[in-house]
Amino acid sequence: MKILLITSCTGEKAVDHPQALTMEDFRQGPEHVRQRERELADVLMPARDLYTGQQHVRLMRGVRAFEEAHPTNGAGPTLELQILSAGYGLVPDEQELAPYEATFNGMKAKELRAWADALSVPEGIRAILAQPFDLCLLLLGDGYLKACALGEDVRLGGPTIAFCGSRSAKALPDLPGIVAVPLTNQDAKRFRCPLISLKGELAARLLEAGAEQSLAAASRPADELVDWLDNRGDARSASAEASSASLEKVDFVIQIPQSWHDRTHRSHMRYFIPEWDDLVDPDFDFANDEHSGGKGNWSNQVYAHQMFAEPNYDGILVSKVVAEHGKEKRARINELGVHRFLRVPRAFPVMGDCGAFGYIKEEVPPYTTDEILDYYTRLDFDYGVSIDHLIVKATAEDAQFRYDLTLNNAEEFLREHKARGLRWTPIGAVQGWDARTYASGVRRCVQMGYRYIGLGGLVRTSTKALLPILAAVRDELPAGVDLHLFGLGRLGALPEFKRLGVTSVDSASYLRQAWLRTKSGYVMPDRHYSPLRIPEAGHPDPAQDTVAGKRFRAKVLDAHPHIEESDIFQRERAALASVRAYASRKASLDSALNDLLHYDQLITSDAIDMEPLYRRTLEERPWERCPCEICRSAGVEVVIFRGNNRNRRRGFHNTYVFYRLLSAIVSGQSEEDARTAEVQLQLFDWEEGASAV
Repeated sequence: MKILLITSCTGEKAVDHPQALTMEDFRQGPEHVRQRERELADVLMPARDLYTGQQHVRLMRGVRAFEEAHPTNGAGPTLELQILSAGYGLVPDEQELAPYEATFNGMKAKELRAWADALSVPEGIRAILAQPFDLCLLLLGDGYLKACALGEDVRLGGPTIAFCGSRSAKALPDLPGIVAVPLTNQDAKRFRCPLISLKGELAARLLEAGAEQSLAAASRPADELVDWLDNRGDARSASAEASSASLEKVDFVIQIPQSWHDRTHRSHMRYFIPEWDDLVDPDFDFANDEHSGGKGNWSNQVYAHQMFAEPNYDGILVSKVVAEHGKEKRARINELGVHRFLRVPRAFPVMGDCGAFGYIKEEVPPYTTDEILDYYTRLDFDYGVSIDHLIVKATAEDAQFRYDLTLNNAEEFLREHKARGLRWTPIGAVQGWDARTYASGVRRCVQMGYRYIGLGGLVRTSTKALLPILAAVRDELPAGVDLHLFGLGRLGALPEFKRLGVTSVDSASYLRQAWLRTKSGYVMPDRHYSPLRIPEAGHPDPAQDTVAGKRFRAKVLDAHPHIEESDIFQRERAALASVRAYASRKASLDSALNDLLHYDQLITSDAIDMEPLYRRTLEERPWERCPCEICRSAGVEVVIFRGNNRNRRRGFHNTYVFYRLLSAIVSGQSEEDARTAEVQLQLFDWEEGASAV
């Protein structure tokens, strides 16, 4: 008996080498690749061991179980594993590969077809599928199946099961012997693992059942096979069970209550929060400063909207340069789409833009209109912004070039959007440098036919200078055309924004304020507070110390040469213990303040007297007055400035407060809200001209 497995490579790899091969290396041909492999000889490894993405990790669990149950002796069942690599093509699992970065996901159709042909993927897959086998499991995502170009000419050497997405299932050729098993988010929830890794999980369960049972199960109809695999949970290892339970706790799509929909429906201005990988460990151990997953990533952490009863924003803004910053994130978001990646339901608004700040120094944007339209469509955005180019510190000639380029892109963007009959809402981006240029740009976008226009490049503009620009824009804005301000969520200016026709804003300022503002890092509706700075000093045990801890101590010792390293640890522990004891009403305010300031002397380099600021935070105990989920669960830890899991939680709290004040200001919900809003218009004066971080 022979079982054939065909799976895809993953972005995550066991070796993360600075000189890893790139697409440019592969495009230079086999000889160049061999030369690069000689340079990386020390880190070459078999393909089966190279990939560490969850689909491959889960699949290999099943492969190892099968191999242990059926040792190779020339007579028993055998297993052949082939891996489709976007750099190497189709390779056997024992072939040694160099670390590399390449993926079919995200490629435009013509580019993908040309590159797959260059790697001889269609010919290779046909040759392998034509060989005799008793069962083949095809575990390929959309991009990788497209690379195979499977058609009616394919000849199968035996029964084949294709675990794939619903879109790919429809695209598979109608061949005798092939059964498509389309997988959905509901299946991911059912099997308690991310959709991106579900193909590997199902294949592993089949292989863990043994050769005979696998073959018998594979003869079932697709829905019965999935049911059978669901009942194979007892065959999984204890470690896999724990992993699945952990994933289920963090990887879930939120349910949004009607109260949120009612409020957003009444609101005349929507707030989008930019996505910047702001996640936290829901089970973080504050007492021991330990992450429940060892190290944080998307697979073991949650977003802010997963920690509250309802989201504290009306939508999320995802910039392409941020979404594709790391190879692991890029692969995951392309596989899942933006809504599932963000763990929000399909009805929750997600806006996409290119992230012009990421290529501000380039002569022209690195994207084409065709590429961006495909990106927004493929990842299922609700709103997509045309390609713009920031005009910052530019010469008059360069400013005009970027201005014209932005508007020309907007025109092409809308024309192609209409020609393709796309269903998501296009937003025309406008850049400028004064009221005249912004108003002219908006006029042109209206003439093009846009019903939603976004103004960029105004983040560093003071409110005083901004309002005349908005007044000029309003004169060009017909009724029914929405206006978005990128990077501007100033509470003090919201009444004027509303009056001047702004219908949506985005900003991460109040989130980032949690760790960027010494005096106002913790926000309450009636005043701001200074977080209590107790940064991590590391660990006295060298085996458990971190790079960050070592760097921190080195900086302290350099600034205070008379201090012993042991004294740094002692002061840190005393500050933490005293603040927690005070919060529990087991110590006095003065003792907590003294220990806090004793440690603060080592870390405050800007000569700020923190005593009155810390005293007010401790005296007024704002974390006890806040009703939000973060403060209720974390307590005093939320006001301690110390690591991402505290600082980001404080940012989540700040966003909670900001969103309620924004809703009160733009909706006028009650007299009490109005009075609170008036206080905030004074408190938030520091925002004038500030950059949205």
